[in-house]
Amino acid sequence: MLPSIQALRALAVFLVALVHLPALAMMVGGPADIFDFGHAGVDLFFVISGLIMTLTTSQRTISPWRFFAHRLSRVVPLYWLITIAVFCIAILAPWLLQATRADAVQLLKSLLFIPFQKENGQIAPIVFVGWTLNYEMMFYAIFGLSLVVNNRRIGACMICAVLFVAAALPVNRLTTNIAVSFYTNPIIIEFSFGIILGLILPYLPSQTSWRWPAAISGLLALGCIVCGPFIFPGHDRVVQFGIPAFVIVLSALLLDLTKIKVPSSLMRLGDASYAIYLTHFFVTQAVIKLAAKLPWHNSILFIFEFTLAIFGIVAVGLLTHDWIERPFNAKARRFLSYGEPRRRAESALSKA
Repeated sequence: MLPSIQALRALAVFLVALVHLPALAMMVGGPADIFDFGHAGVDLFFVISGLIMTLTTSQRTISPWRFFAHRLSRVVPLYWLITIAVFCIAILAPWLLQATRADAVQLLKSLLFIPFQKENGQIAPIVFVGWTLNYEMMFYAIFGLSLVVNNRRIGACMICAVLFVAAALPVNRLTTNIAVSFYTNPIIIEFSFGIILGLILPYLPSQTSWRWPAAISGLLALGCIVCGPFIFPGHDRVVQFGIPAFVIVLSALLLDLTKIKVPSSLMRLGDASYAIYLTHFFVTQAVIKLAAKLPWHNSILFIFEFTLAIFGIVAVGLLTHDWIERPFNAKARRFLSYGEPRRRAESALSKA
């Protein structure tokens, strides 16, 4: 367990939630870009993903199929349920949605993690926050294929090379294919940042004297994320958010190595971060629509609405995690591992 990394999951999902709350600030005269730094939550997730995939496969032998099965059972059940729920809303109450419509082809592409462009020009699935999952599944596919290489360090370096080369290709001059352009976005490099951290983890210091330097460097990097959109507008997000995210995750690893204590509440939110990520927009949109109906707006009311949104996001996310995500993930794991014990037994008999 890496408690600080779990806490970072909680931080990342709340950063993302902020991106969908500027309408509340605008009602009291705030700027539309007040929460733009929240986009960095995605970059944090990508770095963490690269780290976790590297660590969980470095000390054991796992086949590509087992790896894919684990990832599918973790990602697919809740995402498919919410995608189908939003599709049903598009059929029954389309006025509640913006760019999403009840299109069967878009539904199929969303469920299969195939990028497509909506009518508003946005490249996103039916559940619009699911665009990040398209990148995650691409990364899992590359990572899973690398598992055929027995030496995990060589395999990890091969993944990094593929991601860097793909990001460097002048794709926009070679093709107009949406999927190709999407999957060669420089943001994919951030998975490599996590892989690099996973590779150097055994060589990081664990002395408690590193605790304060790690904490300070992490806070400075977080400050760069918050101020970045205002100080360096227009810069690529890998520079603006990806590099600070790398420093933040590195700082968290150093804190974990020094045995820092992390509040159990943050660990709990980290565990539920995926459910919170996939459900938070229901809450933010509901609070914004309710706030828009009020005849007046002031700073005190904004604080109340903002607090209501955060508590609602936490409540809905935790309930979804406990009542839907965990049970359905368990069913998916059992389904995808069906026959596996029998195959292992037959393999053992054949060797005997």
